[in-house]
Amino acid sequence: MTTKAWKVWTPEEDALLRERWADKVPTKRLAELFPGRTPAAILKHGYVALSLGPRDCGRESFSPVWEGVKRMLAGGKMMTAGQLAKALKVTPHAVQECMRDRHGTEVHVGGHTKVAVHSTQVSRWKLGPGPDVPPPPRKTKNEVNRDYSRRMRKDPEYCARQNLLARRRYAEKTGKLIRPDAAVKWMQQAPQHGAQPLRADDYREASIVRAAAFPQAGLSLLRSATPTHTTP
Repeated sequence: MTTKAWKVWTPEEDALLRERWADKVPTKRLAELFPGRTPAAILKHGYVALSLGPRDCGRESFSPVWEGVKRMLAGGKMMTAGQLAKALKVTPHAVQECMRDRHGTEVHVGGHTKVAVHSTQVSRWKLGPGPDVPPPPRKTKNEVNRDYSRRMRKDPEYCARQNLLARRRYAEKTGKLIRPDAAVKWMQQAPQHGAQPLRADDYREASIVRAAAFPQAGLSLLRSATPTHTTP
C-alpha cells in the first residue's frame, strides 16, 4: 500500500467522523478512533472535505467534587448528598449541583432513606445511568395516628416533649409567641429585700442609679424632673 493510497479516507471513516464530530472531546482523543491519522489531518478533513463546521473541542472540565463522588460510590454503593458532603468535606450545595448536572447520564437515584426520625425521605445516589427509584408513598392520616397512639402507649414522655416543641414552633410561625422585652424582664425580677433604700440624692443624680433598679424610661424621667424636696 502506497502512502498516497493509505491516506485516502474511506466511507466508513467519513461516517464515523460525522457521527463523532460533535463530541465535546479533545481532538487528540478523537484521533484515537482513526489509527494512523494525526489530529491536524482529522480537522482538515472535517473542515474542508466534509464541511462539518467548527467543533467544540475544548479541554474537559475537571470537577474534584465529582471525582470524589465517583470514588465514594464505587462498587454499587449508595449515599445521600449530605453523607457525600460530610465524607468529602464540602458543602451539600456543591454535591447537589454536581448531581444535578449528571443526573440521568452518569448518576441516578437508587433508593431513599430517612436521615432523622421525623424527616422526609432523602434520595440516595448511585453511579451509572438508569431510571430513578420512585419514593415510597406517604403515610395516610390513619397510619400516622396509629403510629402516634402506639408511641404514646410506649413512651408518653417522648410524645409530651414532641407536642411541646410542635406547639412552640407553631406559635413562632404564627407570631403568637411574644418574647418579653427588657422592661418586662425588669418588672418580672424578684424584689431584693436586702438592698439599701434609695435616698433623695439618688433621684437628683440619675447617673448613679443602676439599670437594675430603674428601667431606661424611668431614668429619662428622673433626668428631666426637678426635685421639690430636700435631703433630710
